[in-house]
Amino acid sequence: MTGFPSKRANPNKIAIFENTICPDEEVGIDDLSIYVPDLFLSAAGEFSDLRGIDSAKLTRGIGIERMAIPDAHEDAATMAAMSLLELMQRNSLSPKEIGKIYIGTESGVDEAKAIGTYVIGMMEKIFGKGAFQDCCTVEFKSACIATTLALESMSFWAAAEEDDLVGVVIASDIAKYPLHSPGEYTQGAGSVSLLIKRRPRLISLEGNYGFFTRDENDFFRPIGECNAVVNGKHSNQCYLDAMQGAFDVFAKRSRKKGLIMPKTGECITDYVSHLIFHIPYPRMVEYAASAIFRHEWRGLPRWNAVEAEICEEPKAKAYANQDDFLAAEADFIKRFAKSSPFQEAFKAKVKDTTMISRQVGNIYTGSIYLGLASLIEQQKLKPGERVCFGAYGSGCSALVFSGLVQREASFIPLRDIEKKLNDRTQISLEEYEKLHEGKMGRSLFSPSQEFALVGIDRQGYRHYDYAE
Repeated sequence: MTGFPSKRANPNKIAIFENTICPDEEVGIDDLSIYVPDLFLSAAGEFSDLRGIDSAKLTRGIGIERMAIPDAHEDAATMAAMSLLELMQRNSLSPKEIGKIYIGTESGVDEAKAIGTYVIGMMEKIFGKGAFQDCCTVEFKSACIATTLALESMSFWAAAEEDDLVGVVIASDIAKYPLHSPGEYTQGAGSVSLLIKRRPRLISLEGNYGFFTRDENDFFRPIGECNAVVNGKHSNQCYLDAMQGAFDVFAKRSRKKGLIMPKTGECITDYVSHLIFHIPYPRMVEYAASAIFRHEWRGLPRWNAVEAEICEEPKAKAYANQDDFLAAEADFIKRFAKSSPFQEAFKAKVKDTTMISRQVGNIYTGSIYLGLASLIEQQKLKPGERVCFGAYGSGCSALVFSGLVQREASFIPLRDIEKKLNDRTQISLEEYEKLHEGKMGRSLFSPSQEFALVGIDRQGYRHYDYAE
């Protein structure tokens, strides 16, 4: 027993794949839940005006309309507990049924103590002291790829689990940058909890992973610092390089395992219905998709149609110096992103994944799973479709993997996320800045029916409670 689907070729391009009712050995994502703070800052209006930024650059250029802002009583631990509680309530799960809780975050609240222990402490305010003492928890840190690495690890545990226990993987983060910095408008906050088990109803993982890693300084947060250091353009390029490298490994292994066997003139993405990328901001997803499709299509008959429409792809040897080549390359990238073949593929396979992120902003490790939730809430997933995930973590690492949508997926209750996002409260720029700098003093709204940070003692230990 491998814990993953057996090797099989898929003769039908894109549409329905064989064996979508998963056998007992298959594992994957059974359900998910999302928690987003009740406060938001609009990207347009007061923020863009006082920052001297054209609002169209934010809402259309990078694709951010609203940024979720945590109140003074919220942190990564409370948000994780909130998404976990909803997941348990949605699925009538008792603590005894959960064997492991893995949490991916780069917003950890302690340098040593796992954030999951705080989360378990909060959950026991609801379920009783000691309710989770048989559960194992650990914290994953690897920038925005952490939750995906936790998912990979959890899937292997779930495949070998003999007592039919389930696992939960939680992403919980607060994306925070200095006031007035170039990264300020890509902030956000939230948590996503994934229920991992055998015989999943939503996504059955195919057990095929492509990795890429190298040492980079594109994004990092030194010990003791609250705000990350971002080298913007370099970070974007690292993202694209890593994603392409990981996708190449994924494609190679897909062929080797017989999971995807493209025919002449076809490529791996022809057998993928949805591509979900890490979403630091929605426009970055377009850049990633452009890089992958361009790389995949080059050399295929369809590439002739692309070049006929826009121009011939520049070749470095045709230019006298590197600067001229890079200028031509940048122009070609823009033209390719506007070409009809790319726009058709992007609209069909990628665009719908950004719906929630436009209203929430970046939530680091969970952003990629907001993409999955976006497809679910729009009812875009169909049984038998292949979903390909492209996770990225600054520093830098990428992981590409895939799964098949199960027949039961359409019967899982929706989460009414759009209504929840619309019901949030908009805050002023002054309120946002005070919360950002920790100068609010108290919460804008008293916590109600939620977990809350109620104090930090003189030793630095954090105390939480559930506010009725």
